[in-house]
Amino acid sequence: MKVMKIGIKRKEEAFTDFAEAWEAAHKKLPFTLRNGVFFTSLAAARNFLTPKRMELLHIIRKKNPHSLYELAKWAGRGFSSVSRDVETLRIHGLVKLSKQKRAPRNNVQPEVGYDAINLWIGI
Repeated sequence: MKVMKIGIKRKEEAFTDFAEAWEAAHKKLPFTLRNGVFFTSLAAARNFLTPKRMELLHIIRKKNPHSLYELAKWAGRGFSSVSRDVETLRIHGLVKLSKQKRAPRNNVQPEVGYDAINLWIGI
């Protein structure tokens, strides 16, 4: 089972991680890329993982829509709002979009490459 990690970090910890990565990149030293999405508060994570976005992830995972139009139809939502939500999820690495070569209108197919989301909260 593949799991997407979403974490809550204090701002100081996030800034420290960024500074370490920046320093390593500046000195052309290797550094370990951390997989996952991190937020500075539980409220920020909740604002990102809205019920409608969670529903889209579920539909993509279970029904495998061939286009954003099909996803919008199955979600019972307008195309533009689904498109915005999918783009937000894509930017944060929770959804991948692949172009369909054989499909009419060069549709993009949304994909979810994991089975679960693990919410990690540091204290």
